[in-house]
Amino acid sequence: MSEQQTTSRACTSCGGAKGRTVDTSHDGKTIQTWQTCTPCHGTGIQGGGI
Repeated sequence: MSEQQTTSRACTSCGGAKGRTVDTSHDGKTIQTWQTCTPCHGTGIQGGGI
């Protein structure tokens, strides 16, 4: 029995998380900012948003 996947696969770059938090320092303070995943265009799906 072969497994056919009809749903889209999760983006391999972000693992389906749609992006990640990035720590940046500014004036001695650490700020967390959200960065949208570029390969999936923030959809969390491989090849999404194109």
